[in-house]
Amino acid sequence: MSPHEPEEPATRSESSPAAASTCVTKTAGPRLPATPGAPGGAQVPRILLVAILVVMAVLAWWEMPQQWALDFLDATLGQAFSAFAIAKGLNATISVLQSSTIDLQVFQVSPGEALDPANDMIERFSWVMFAATGSLALQKLLLGISGSLIIKAFASGACLLAALGLLTGSRQSVDGMHPRQRWWQVAILRVALWGIALRFAVLSVALASGAAGQAFLDDSRDTQMAQLSVTQQQLAEVADKQVGGAHEERSWWQQFKGSMEGWVGGPITSVTQGFDAMTDKVIDLTMLFITQTVLFPLGFLWVALRLLRGLARLQ
Repeated sequence: MSPHEPEEPATRSESSPAAASTCVTKTAGPRLPATPGAPGGAQVPRILLVAILVVMAVLAWWEMPQQWALDFLDATLGQAFSAFAIAKGLNATISVLQSSTIDLQVFQVSPGEALDPANDMIERFSWVMFAATGSLALQKLLLGISGSLIIKAFASGACLLAALGLLTGSRQSVDGMHPRQRWWQVAILRVALWGIALRFAVLSVALASGAAGQAFLDDSRDTQMAQLSVTQQQLAEVADKQVGGAHEERSWWQQFKGSMEGWVGGPITSVTQGFDAMTDKVIDLTMLFITQTVLFPLGFLWVALRLLRGLARLQ
């Protein structure tokens, strides 16, 4: 290069800030229009959150869902009591048959011992039914607490206060683009979420569990309970016939022959042979009541808590 030739400016290869901004604007694509009154479109989720809080404040005083949930719980509780009564009746009848003996003067025979496995299963089934009634009674108690005047007023007032606080505006961050909530807005929003949980968590769980049980479990449960009730009546008749009747004065051989003829070929034999069918009914009822009173409430409670967490993220 000649010394007389002018040098090119060093800034020729560098882009000016205005040019860089123009390039970014051209390559970034079209920008969506911001919502009026809110930088960067942040007002849309805020308005949605305010609307949800206002709706929750109104729904806290609506009595119809409370009555629906109580009806569901009462119906399921009645079914659980019926199943518990059938289980205790079966347990008592089989215990009587097990304790009965045939006195043959030389030795004793206890035909009812064949029902020992059935008695153990029925006894455990009665424990499950007792636990199911306890779970339903607890849900009913919590539902009554969540529907009390104090919880309604607390949930409604907290939701309205949080909605009013969100409408007062937000403090701008350093870059001036993203709004930040004041500390008291975050505090009252958390209080509102606690109020929503106290008022609607148990209510929504009871409604969802009752609706799911009515749609998927009631028909099968009623069928199994009817069949198990027939078995219980059958065993009760056998107990009345074999244990309640007095033996006539006969020789030990005639007494043995008559007693065994009464046992063998009678209803107790058919029940013993149909033990597998009765086992299936007991197992099915156990699973149905565990699903209705434990799995459904826990599952829907988890869903309700997840929804509350999603509502908290809208802030």
